Parts: sequence; structure tokens; C-alpha cells
Amino acid sequence: MTKRSRTILFIISVLLFLSATPSVIFYSQGYRVDFETKKIVKTGGLSFRVLPGKAQVYLNGQLEKSTSMLTNSVFIENLLPKTYEIEIKKEGYHPWKKNLEVKEAMVAEAENITLFPQNPQFVATNQNISKIKASATSTDKKKAIESDGYELWVIFLEGEERVFLTRFSEKIENIFWLNDYYLIFNAGDKIKIAEIDDRDGLNIIDLAEFKSPEIFWDKDAKKLYVVSGKKTYLLEHLLP
Repeated sequence: MTKRSRTILFIISVLLFLSATPSVIFYSQGYRVDFETKKIVKTGGLSFRVLPGKAQVYLNGQLEKSTSMLTNSVFIENLLPKTYEIEIKKEGYHPWKKNLEVKEAMVAEAENITLFPQNPQFVATNQNISKIKASATSTDKKKAIESDGYELWVIFLEGEERVFLTRFSEKIENIFWLNDYYLIFNAGDKIKIAEIDDRDGLNIIDLAEFKSPEIFWDKDAKKLYVVSGKKTYLLEHLLP
């Protein structure tokens, strides 16, 4: 190779390096080209914590990641800023679905997701449930539930904020806090569980159906009792 050829090759290499370096730096800092908007944008992320563990997270119908066995969480980064269709699944459990918006340089979080069994196994019991007491406030004492019989509202006690959750055509009865983020109640013959995260609507599931049920949630033992007719039924392990 002649001296002139070596010089030209060196100059080309320098120019390629100089042109590539900013791109590498921008990429490492989270910048991407959004071909839909034809703009350079900074990416964001999604963070989830899900119980029980080893749940699968889908974005826009595609499997993205599974939650960690140790922390029950997952972080998905380098996402273009837009709204994503989220579905979190685990075999044998009702899925959790929601559309969440990812903004530039920000992380959208859903850190208190619980998946509930699709086919809960109730067993007949003779256990005395007269000592189970309902609580008007959540475990963290920051929220209360309000209902007129057909609508559900959450009251955030610190800021005295009143947030509408949902309404049913059948009368809502026997409302309990499952934990700080989920409610259990019956509407007619159906026992339902509803989250209180009202972004993009609520995830509400039908857990079971009994004739004219009266339900009791023992929050200390994490046991659900259902009185229907002259029988009492018990469900354990509703919460992970």
C-alpha cells in the first residue's frame, strides 16, 4: 500500500470515528430516533412489581420480560415515548391489563400489582366467623372506601381527595380492603376484586359466584369466608 493510500485510509477512518462518536454517546444516554415522528427523542421506561412471582410482561402483544424471582419486579428500559398496551400474565391467574404512557426520560410505574387465581378452591367449614371485623380504612391508614350501594369511591385521607372508582347495576355489599391497593366485595351473587389504580380504567375480576353471598375477609389470617344459604365456605391463599 502506498503512502498516499495509507493517508487516505487514515483520513477516512478518522472521519468515520468522528461521525460515529456522537451517535454512540447519544445512544448510551438514551436517545433514539423515533421514525414515526421523525424526531430524536430521549427514551423512558416501565417498572412493575407483581405478586405472585415469575409473571410474564407483554408490551403491545409481544412478550418482553418476566419478573424476577427474588424481587418480583421488572424494569423495561429504552422505550420510545408513547402509550403501550400492557398485559401481565401467569398461568392459572387472571391477567392484569392497562395502557400506560411512557414519557421522555421518565419511568411509568405500577408497583403494587396482584394477580388472583382463576379457579379458587373454596371448602366448606364450620369455623366461627363472628369475631371477624371490617375495617373502613386501608392497612396503611391513608385511604377509606365509600359506597352508596351502587358506586365505589376511594377517599385519600391526607389530602381529602375523593376518587370515583366504578359503579354497578347490582347492589354492592360487604366491602373489605384486601390490602392497600385492592378491594373485595360482592355485587349481587358475584364476588369481585377491584384495584384502586384508576389509570386507564380498573382491573376488576369476578372471583366466584354464590347465591346471595355474605363475605368476610380476615386480613390477619388472609382468609376469605363466604356464607351462602346455611353453609360457610373458606378460601385460603387468595393473596400470595
